[in-house]
Amino acid sequence: MKKFLNLDALKLMNLDALSIWKVLVLGVIGVLAWQTFSIQVLNREVYQAETKSMVTHTKNIYAERGQIMDRNGVVFAENLRDTGKADDYTRIFLQGKLASQIVGKVNRGGEGSLGAERVFDLRLRGNEGFRVSIQDARKREIYGRSENVAEAEPGKNLVLTIDRNMQEIVEKALKDGVAEFLAKSASAVVVDPYTGEILAMASYPTFDPNSKNQGVGSMAKNDIVALSYEPGSTFKVVTAAAALENGIVSPDTIFADEGKCWSWNPRSEKICDTHVYGDMDMGEAMVQSSNIVFGKIADKVGADKLYRMARDFGFGMRTSEHLYGEESGKLYQPYELTRDDRTLKTMGFGHALMATPIQLVMAYSAVANGGHLMVPQIVKEWRDSKGNLVEKTKPDTVRRVISEKTAADIRQMLHRVVNNGTAKKVMSKKIPDVVFGGKTGTAEKYNQETRKYDRDHQVASFIGLAPVENARFVCMVLVDDPQTAQHHGGNTAGPIFRRIMEGIYYHPELSPASHGLALVNAKSNCDDDYVGMLANAAKSMAAAKNCPVKFEGEGNRVISERRDDSDSLGITLILEDMDGGKMPNLKGLSLKDALEIAGNFRMSVEYTGKGRVVAQSPKADEMLRKGQVCKLTLKERG
Repeated sequence: MKKFLNLDALKLMNLDALSIWKVLVLGVIGVLAWQTFSIQVLNREVYQAETKSMVTHTKNIYAERGQIMDRNGVVFAENLRDTGKADDYTRIFLQGKLASQIVGKVNRGGEGSLGAERVFDLRLRGNEGFRVSIQDARKREIYGRSENVAEAEPGKNLVLTIDRNMQEIVEKALKDGVAEFLAKSASAVVVDPYTGEILAMASYPTFDPNSKNQGVGSMAKNDIVALSYEPGSTFKVVTAAAALENGIVSPDTIFADEGKCWSWNPRSEKICDTHVYGDMDMGEAMVQSSNIVFGKIADKVGADKLYRMARDFGFGMRTSEHLYGEESGKLYQPYELTRDDRTLKTMGFGHALMATPIQLVMAYSAVANGGHLMVPQIVKEWRDSKGNLVEKTKPDTVRRVISEKTAADIRQMLHRVVNNGTAKKVMSKKIPDVVFGGKTGTAEKYNQETRKYDRDHQVASFIGLAPVENARFVCMVLVDDPQTAQHHGGNTAGPIFRRIMEGIYYHPELSPASHGLALVNAKSNCDDDYVGMLANAAKSMAAAKNCPVKFEGEGNRVISERRDDSDSLGITLILEDMDGGKMPNLKGLSLKDALEIAGNFRMSVEYTGKGRVVAQSPKADEMLRKGQVCKLTLKERG
């Protein structure tokens, strides 16, 4: 009996276990069914989006940055694509250091950081596109199902007003001038006075925008637009214009001799000239650059009229919104000029105001073109990625500043300055048929600590019209702190101006057609561009073209080329080693040359003394370390 009971109990236990399993299975099925219902019905859109996000990726499509080129289509800046990566581009500057302060530079993110690259960044960079990419389980794109939602729009191509050949002439003249006159720096600009177009503009020393190691610093500063200084005697043209235009002083008014110094008040500081000149009219005063006469003229004109004329010429305000780093200068109000009995008089010869070189060269352009103040232009036109014209810049006249007669009277004075005055060294034996006109300036720097003008530190300048009538070019040259014995504007900036003009008039593509020099040859075996080529390749190419070449410098690549005035049949190719890991030998170099060479390496420069380098640290050929400081000791000869 007991045995049958155990069997029945066992059967009941098996039935209970089976029931439990059935319940569990049904429960799992129910959960799965509910989950499936939840995924496919209740939360269908959520899970679809999640699944799509796992296989769908979005990315921006690179918009190629626009080129920057000169007025003739010579490319300064373009993009270099990494052949291993579809969207990896590098900005490359094909002309190296040439015009680098105008063209500028881009940062690591590809955005403009200096010069035109920064000013026109939005137009150059274009608009990025948008791509939806479908990927498989291995994250490989399924191209048949991927698509570009929005195509990338390339940036616009910027055509500058500058001419590459003229720019090279200017930069070489500045470099040679800094070395010759032992100057801190030098700057120049060449302008078309009738359109306001800037044909060349530079400051030396400059920088290499391709260098990954060079710290830019002050070398990116273009003093033509960024330097605000007391202009000195070059401002006398404005004082003369105010007197002539208002009928206050005529060209033949005689100013009686008051000796070497003018004292109108025993309590006021005298105004002096460098020599005793005797009786002078305004033209002779311009020729001799008499501070006394122009102080008297300013006194006669009065604060209101002189201020108004300076303002009409554009002083005290920026000339353009397109010039990177431009300063506005400082123009004192009439009440500020009359707080004492001396300030107004000193403004007559270029003190008591701060001006920029671009303001001055545009003022002289107004004198050259018959009285119209023009807006300086750096943009000639914009083109799309296919080369089609999008926008062309037209000459922009600000206002008529002076009459045709006043402008003509001043041009006659400027001709006399070059012919018999302080700018005799501007006259050229190479181009005697080009009659120049212009004005020198030598402005002593104001020392904030002593509150006096420092006779040992000056800014020398010359502004010239070439030719003086129907001018093709207005050119200003500025030499900062020349240290030679003859340091005035006529002896430093003047010769640099002459060399620039000789280079332009002897160039086959730049020389005005009417000039017709015998040495100018429109067709040459040396018309090819060698910049950027390896030295051996350049030598082979020149030989094949039957072009005589000379090499300067040491290195493996051509960084610039020069057509010497003395050798119009051939060219000189300047070489530089683009790779640098060792310290160069700087001994015997001027500070400026040493700074230029050291600028190609990742290191700051500290120096003591004056003259030429006699000691350096690190030593020549020593391996350089990141962040290393170059220390130079300089000593004057003798």
